Amino acid sequence: MPQKNQPVPGPKKKHRKKWPRIVLMLIVAVAAYGMVRMNRQAAQLYEQDIVKIRDIATYYSFFGNLTPVTDKVQTAKEPVKIKELYVKEGDKVTEGQPLLRGTDGTRVAAVVSGTIDELFVDPEDQLQAGSQIARIVDYDSLEISVDVDEYDIGALALGKQGTVYLNALDETVTGVVREIARDATTQGGVSFYEVKLQIDATDNIRSGMSVEVNMLHKEAKGCASISVKALAYDEYNKPYVLIKTPEGSMSVQYVETGISDGQNVEIVSGLSQGQAVYYLDTDVSRFFMMGGSRQSMKQMRQDRDDMEAAMGD
Repeated sequence: MPQKNQPVPGPKKKHRKKWPRIVLMLIVAVAAYGMVRMNRQAAQLYEQDIVKIRDIATYYSFFGNLTPVTDKVQTAKEPVKIKELYVKEGDKVTEGQPLLRGTDGTRVAAVVSGTIDELFVDPEDQLQAGSQIARIVDYDSLEISVDVDEYDIGALALGKQGTVYLNALDETVTGVVREIARDATTQGGVSFYEVKLQIDATDNIRSGMSVEVNMLHKEAKGCASISVKALAYDEYNKPYVLIKTPEGSMSVQYVETGISDGQNVEIVSGLSQGQAVYYLDTDVSRFFMMGGSRQSMKQMRQDRDDMEAAMGD
């Protein structure tokens, strides 16, 4: 009896296991939930700042020491034998006041005003032309000598005033630019010019004290401003702030800024007085709220797609 052809069984159909995909989806869901929860926690860290009207100024700062404006060693102009001295060390003299009398009746007068800091002669001394008589120092008028680089020197001018902070006394006085050198010295490829500022010394101010000089650079009076903490920058270095929408969510508001004193920044446009802005005061929160979570989710999606492709192979 002839045999009937029996159907040849084909290859068994493979059934792809679904559990790896399910596990992966669970992992992504848990991670997403974790990100949302962290975002909510970060949202609680928002700080508020209000746009206020302020005066903002920036300054150039220089450092130096106080020295007398007048510090001169007076010498004899011609030979003379001293018969009498009219002054002693520590005496204050004025320009034209006699210091000594010679045996021939010649009187030698002070060429500057100040204090006799050192006296180099005695009666009966024979002086020659050029012999030192006395060192006269005016401790009532002190000056600061500071080096200003070529990039800042254009902001200074004769007669310009600045504040001089005396470190030892914790006091501030006014200084006035009285001299700007025309020749520069070079350090590290940068030219520096010597600038001298004069102050009026009080009894407690002494020569040699260290000082900090602040000269006005830029100033904005009565300007809208916010704390520098509330200002952020996007990837193109454009400044922006966060404002709250009517729905209660945060929205980016780009602004135009002016000068900043390191604590507050001038807002030229984009905000108005009294408006509230928000910011995050920790780096971790700023990462999650300003784009870190979105980048992480994007990476997770990419990882998921890669894993699915690998399982499909």
